[in-house]
Amino acid sequence: MDRRDFVKGAAALTATAASGGIVNAQGNEAAVEKRSLITATAQFDPARPEIARLVAQAVKSLGWEVDANPIDYNQGIQKVIMQHDYEMFLVALSGASIRIDPNFFIYAVHHSSQFKRGGFNWMGYHNERLDTVATVQGRFMALEDRKKPVYEAQEIIFNDQPGSVLAYPQITQAHRSDKVSGLVPQLGEGIGSFWSDINMKVTGDGYSRTGMNVDVKHLNPLAVNDQIEFMELSMIYDRLLRIGPDGKPVPWAATAMKLVDNKTIDLTIRPGMRWHDGKPVTAEDVKFSFEYQKKWKAPFFLASLNEVVAVEIPSANTVRIKLENPAAPFVSNVLAAMFLIPRHIWQDIPEKVNIDDPLKFPNDNPIGSGPFKFDHWRRGSEMKVSANREHFNPPKCAGIIRIVYGSHDAIAAAIEKGECDRSRYILAPALVDRLKTVKNVVAKGYASHGLYHLSYNNKIKPFDDPAFRRALNYVMPRKMISELVLLGYSDPGASVISPANGFWHNPAVKVPPEDVKKARDILAKAGYRWNSQGRLLYPGK
Repeated sequence: MDRRDFVKGAAALTATAASGGIVNAQGNEAAVEKRSLITATAQFDPARPEIARLVAQAVKSLGWEVDANPIDYNQGIQKVIMQHDYEMFLVALSGASIRIDPNFFIYAVHHSSQFKRGGFNWMGYHNERLDTVATVQGRFMALEDRKKPVYEAQEIIFNDQPGSVLAYPQITQAHRSDKVSGLVPQLGEGIGSFWSDINMKVTGDGYSRTGMNVDVKHLNPLAVNDQIEFMELSMIYDRLLRIGPDGKPVPWAATAMKLVDNKTIDLTIRPGMRWHDGKPVTAEDVKFSFEYQKKWKAPFFLASLNEVVAVEIPSANTVRIKLENPAAPFVSNVLAAMFLIPRHIWQDIPEKVNIDDPLKFPNDNPIGSGPFKFDHWRRGSEMKVSANREHFNPPKCAGIIRIVYGSHDAIAAAIEKGECDRSRYILAPALVDRLKTVKNVVAKGYASHGLYHLSYNNKIKPFDDPAFRRALNYVMPRKMISELVLLGYSDPGASVISPANGFWHNPAVKVPPEDVKKARDILAKAGYRWNSQGRLLYPGK
């Protein structure tokens, strides 16, 4: 079945459902209002507008209408995450390496405390039992003990449907095998990973021309909040640990980690490290990085940093972190994610740079200690970094030139011509299929624990009603999305923890069937009715 057949079939199903609805109500009940579904434009991700249109078509079978509304990606982020000014939002919650730990999808996306400006619970979801379970799962230091509440959280979220998981997409990417070698794929990041950055060998001048469709928004390591920012800044700034290609933390700026007790961590800081301006990296810099980012409320790390009650330096190369409570996610989500920043530069910010908040600092010439040094950033065009040969793990390439092509089509064309060596992030599945036929191009899908998520604003009608959201779950066109839009580089979604994240995925949370009758039964039982034209009405009072 192709898209045209699907649309015809969906229209016929809509007509049938409307004329033969469970209840045709007469009277003064208010109709369920049309809602707007915003998502990114095709320029950013060709799949999202198509998925949004399929969703809008599918919900007509309930006698309800949705407008699919693609808008600029950054505008959407501002409206949804910063302002909570939206009704429905289709987003790809990417499978970044720092999201392999289940805490992000369980706590950060669903705990009620994270409904705040810049928080990831932009749905405004609140379930007291989920809040308890999401908090408790982070207290268990033993993996098997932690698995039980993680499993329960997945079941609670699936039953409440604050948002619907539509698909588990692969990371579809391409590279020139005659230009680059030694790429190291990572779960959720594919060949765009940090491990590819430092391990790849590049022919010619040694600089990889890496393609992206959008520019980075800033170079501020405190304000970082999405995967694109993390991927680029991780080249310049070091972390205490890194998430390895297998998803497990490995030593990095810290050569050793010791759990003194379940609330105390000792870290041995690697000797001989230097900032890119030549000054030494010290334990004082590490201590400062924690205290400064906590003081100025670095958005991605704030919840975790609030658990830090003290950072001490018991010896010259040792940093001791004391936590208020046991925190299993702290290792992956802070130690292996938060960037180390130089005290001698940031201690004078904001006071001496004429701003009131370090989160607003443009940081146009970033100084880190990472394996790449910053060369230049030409906004909207390219960013260039060069290998830091004095790093303890120096890159095997000369550097990376991150080129903004503006669209997936332009990236694919550049790869085909040999002008671009590698796609950094997702490339449209149709283009991957096309590039498979090009000589010296490797195009494929890589495993990911990310997901396409349809978020509902739980603070407004009709999404404040769990019954309405559960009904929607049974009309979502998951199979069509995976097969026709994502061309098989995806599986239908259900749980917020993907099957690709095998240890933490709850297999009892299964993909629901597409069942319009069941959806309408749920609505009818909750008091919803349909008028003589088949339009969905709110429950009468």
